Amino acid sequence: MKRSSLKRLELVHKPPTPAKRLERPVVMADCSAMSQPMVKPEPQRNPHLLSMARGRPCLLRVPSVCNYDNTTTVAAHSNLLRHGKGMGTKASDAFTVWACSHCHTWLDSSYDAEFETKESAFMSALIAQVEEWKAIDGSAASSPKDRAAAAWAIKRLQVPA
Repeated sequence: MKRSSLKRLELVHKPPTPAKRLERPVVMADCSAMSQPMVKPEPQRNPHLLSMARGRPCLLRVPSVCNYDNTTTVAAHSNLLRHGKGMGTKASDAFTVWACSHCHTWLDSSYDAEFETKESAFMSALIAQVEEWKAIDGSAASSPKDRAAAAWAIKRLQVPA
C-alpha cells in the first residue's frame, strides 16, 4: 500500500513552538486616592435668577425655530461640559439664557442640529444674557432681588465690570 499524501504531511509537520513570553516590568499604581469617593460639586442654584426669565424676550432666537413669544420664555441651561453639565447634573444657574419654548426644545432635544451649531447659538445668547444682567444690575429701576440675582450670575461667570 501506498502512503497517502496526508500521512506524509503529518510526518513532516511539526507542532509550533510556543512563543517566548515578553517580560514586562510590573508597575504598581498608588490607588490610595481612588479609595475615596469622588464628591460631586454642589450645584450653584439661584431660583430668583431662573424666575426672572418669565416675560422676557428670547435671546437664543434660532432662525426658523423661534416663536418670539415672551409668554413662553424660560431660563435654558447650558448643555456644555465646560459649564458643569454632566450625567444627571445641570449646569450652574449662571449658565442660563432666556429662551422661548421652541428654542429651548431645539437646544435640549433637537436631532436635526449639529452640536457645534447649538454651542454657537448658546454662546451668542450667553453674551447677550450677560449684557441683560449687567443692565439689570446697574439699573435703579430694577428690584433689589433682580439686581442681587443678576450680580450673583455676573460674579459666578467672572465677568469684568
